[in-house]
Formats: sequence, C-alpha cells, structure tokens
Amino acid sequence: MVLDVVSTLVPAIGPGVAYYMDTLLFPLLQTTTATSPVLRAQARRALGVLAQQQASGDVARMLQDNVDYIVEGCSQQIRSVALHPRVFGILSGAVQLVGRDILVYMDDVVEDTLDACERLVYEEDDEEVVLGALQFLEIVTRTVAADNDSRAIEEKPRLDVAVPDPDPIGSAIKELEDADAARMLDELVLADSLSAQPIDAEDEQKQQEEADDGDGPAGSPLAIKIVLSVQSFLYAESSAAQLLALNTVRNACSALRSTRDLLPLLNEVWPSLVNRLDTRRQERDAFYVTLAACDVIERVCVLGAAWMRKRVKDDLWVHFGRILRESPLSMQRSEGELVRRVLRTMSRVVESVPLDDRTAWELCVSAMRFFGGEAEPATVELLQAMVPVYGDKLWLVLAKLGCVEGVDAESIVDIGVPNSIRPPAGICGTLGL
Repeated sequence: MVLDVVSTLVPAIGPGVAYYMDTLLFPLLQTTTATSPVLRAQARRALGVLAQQQASGDVARMLQDNVDYIVEGCSQQIRSVALHPRVFGILSGAVQLVGRDILVYMDDVVEDTLDACERLVYEEDDEEVVLGALQFLEIVTRTVAADNDSRAIEEKPRLDVAVPDPDPIGSAIKELEDADAARMLDELVLADSLSAQPIDAEDEQKQQEEADDGDGPAGSPLAIKIVLSVQSFLYAESSAAQLLALNTVRNACSALRSTRDLLPLLNEVWPSLVNRLDTRRQERDAFYVTLAACDVIERVCVLGAAWMRKRVKDDLWVHFGRILRESPLSMQRSEGELVRRVLRTMSRVVESVPLDDRTAWELCVSAMRFFGGEAEPATVELLQAMVPVYGDKLWLVLAKLGCVEGVDAESIVDIGVPNSIRPPAGICGTLGL
C-alpha cells in the first residue's frame, strides 16, 4: 500500500522529489530484496517512477549518479551495524539493479562488510545481520562471475577416449590380480594407469601457464578477498550461513576461471569444502549443505581438472565412496536425494578428471548397488559417463553379473562383485557395450 502511494505521489511532486531522495532511496532499495515477490515488484516500480523524475531517466543510471551517497551512507551504518541490521539489503538491492558497473565503487563498503563479518562470525545471536552481510557478498561475487561468463569461454574440458585395448578382459583381470601389490605403490599405479590419458603430470603446470595469460574480470581481486574472509562461515552453526558461503565460493571460482588466481584459491578453500561433504556431522540441515557442496565440487572439477586429479582419490572419494557403500537400498527421501546427487556429481567428475584404477573399480561396483531403485536413472547416467574411458571395467563387471550375452559368468575370476546386484535387462545395450 505504502509503495503504491509513493508511485502515485512522486509524479505529482515532479523534479522536486530530489529533495526527498535521502528519505526514499534507502527504504526502496532495501525492499527490492524482500522475500515477497509482490513487495519486490512494487519497490522496483516505485524506483522506476522516482528515476523518471530525475535527469538520469532510468533506475541504474539514477543509482550510479547517487553512488557516493549510497556507499558513504551504508559505510556509516555498517560501522554501527547493530543499530542498522538491514543495511546490507540496501547494498544488495543496488548491486542487483545496476550490475557490474557499480562494483568499481564498492571496494570500501565491501571492506567494511568483511570487517563486520570478522566480528560477527562467532556471534550467532546476530544471525539476521550475518545472513544479510553474506547475502550481499554472495551477490557481489555472483555479479563478478556473470561478467566473466558473458565473455567468450570454451566449453568444459572432457577426457579424450583412450586407444582401445586389444584384450580388455585380460587386462582388467590382470589389474585385479595385481591389486594387492598395487596398493603398496599407489602413486606408481596412478601414474601408470593414467599414462594413456590426456592429462599428465605436466598438465597442471600447463593449465597454470595458460591461466597466467588471462586478465580475468575487473572484480577478480574483490572475489578473492571475499572468499578468504567468508570461508570461515563454512563452519558456522547456521546452515543458511554455510549455504551462502558455499555459493560465494562457487561464484568466485567461476569469476576466476582462466586466471592465475584460481588454483591458489582452490588450494586454500579445499579442506573446508571437503569437510562439508561429511554427512556424519551432527548439524541441523547438514543434508542441504552437502548437496550445495556437491554443486561446488562439480564446478571445481570443470575449472581445475588437472588440479583435481589426485584430490578425487585422496579426498573426494573418501566421502562419496562411504555414502554409496553405506546407504541402505531402501532409503528415505533425504537419503535417496543425497545418493542421486552424489552419483550425478561423480558423473561430472569422470567427464573431466581421470580416476585411478582402484577408484574406478570401486565407483563402478558401488554405483551398481542402486539398480532397481529410485537412484537407477542416476546410476545409468554415471555409467554412461564412464563408458568412454572405463568401458573395459564396466564390461567385465556386467559380464560377471551375467549381463553379457554369450559370456559365461562362471568363467570369469572372482572380482569382488556382490551377487545381490541386479542390473536391468538390456543394460549393455543402454551403455553401448
């Protein structure tokens, strides 16, 4: 009602409404971030009417013309944020309405926000203020990432298909027979198993050298500064704060793609990110945090494939493997959603990052546990993603399960595949094996 009145009265006042800008601008900007879509629309309409009475003529230009007033006023409020808990809604609204062009004026107010976050990180009583600050920082990094995504960027890397092995069954069985010895020489096995793959030990250095040539969007330093401060909120008691921090990390990775700063930042936040994958945490809404962490992992695998090679084996599969092995086949809704998300995330992983032999075997067998259940479509999607590089392993497992026509399952040595697995009819055809 009040917003409609503002939209009606402003044209009647005409250009003289400029005298009331200090009264109208902040409340309207704050309301553009309200949870109600009706309120947001009314606030944007009121700002549009207000801009029409100014020389600027449109909302974005009006806000840019008044950016000094917005930044200075908000900085003062942030310094006494306990008295102005909704100040970050004003800043969020301004960034959303103007876009990347306003970011060049935001350095000081972002610094003030980061200082406030350092003071508030352990003060759960100020959750409204904390979430408001994190929401503003997430919007800033999202805007920087959108600027980068608008550039011409090549599609995500995919693993090349290795030269077919003339005796895939014999090779696969030999791998299993040598498994015990191989475990004693993990690094050697990893190097040998990936020797035919397009990503080798030199690729990470090459990836970094190529990134050194990228200038990146103008807001890259801002995104780095924000992530280094926000990552502490990945351990906050509030799941909402953790989700906003994860979104900020994801945005920053997108903003830094093809720049020399991406890999150092990934190395810094990786331990905190992996910790969010541990579903054994006794935290409220840990399930949703894990799903959001999977989303970030997918992004990291695309942007830093060579960097992720060893980390999939040592870090990622530790948690994902446990989830796939220990989840019951008769799952509750949340358990089923988690399993499906892990399977889909691993689909993105195998498309970009080469796996060592042991992880590939374990992933293949663990995923097949979910044939016949709600997670079967996600299982098939994962196995289809594995076929180009790991087709020989899939074929051998399916042959041992009696799914390959003309092959006697009893003639294949024991490869540790549970007899309880029941693949759907025609699975070999579905996978193109």
